[in-house]
Amino acid sequence: MSSPTSSSSTHKEEIAALTTVKKFLSGIKARNPAQMHACIHPSGGHALLIRPSPSRSSRSSPVGKQHLSLTLAEVVNRIPFDSAASLEENIALAEWEEGEDGERFEGRKSEARVDGDLAAVWTPYEFLRDGVLSHVGTNVFSLVKLCGGKRKGEWVIGWISDTWRVPDEEVV
Repeated sequence: MSSPTSSSSTHKEEIAALTTVKKFLSGIKARNPAQMHACIHPSGGHALLIRPSPSRSSRSSPVGKQHLSLTLAEVVNRIPFDSAASLEENIALAEWEEGEDGERFEGRKSEARVDGDLAAVWTPYEFLRDGVLSHVGTNVFSLVKLCGGKRKGEWVIGWISDTWRVPDEEVV
């Protein structure tokens, strides 16, 4: 998120980092794993916190939580691209973007921060399966700018951490 005092070049880099995240996530709906792989660092990782649904265990019980760690390549490879179901992950707009999120993200916005060749992007999200809300949460993307080769200067995702919970679950 840009502050009024942040430089124009920093704001451009924030937009570029968020654009990489959007391209990565749009690969889900497009059923395009190659597009998603192009957005990640080959040795990148992922950490996921899944909260149990109320029907499976008590919300107050930490036993029902699951932590899952994967490489980013494994994350892409476990998406059921061959499923008949349509899949889509939508993220909240950033403060500088035009549009209305309505009640979907409870007023929360996506944010991007940049320091040189490092960026962090925070994105509240909703995941739809066949147009029906499946789960919600927040993604935190850590990106690095490539420093060599044909893609020098491009942002790639080095790490993703995210939460996964059923809609309407209280965030604690």
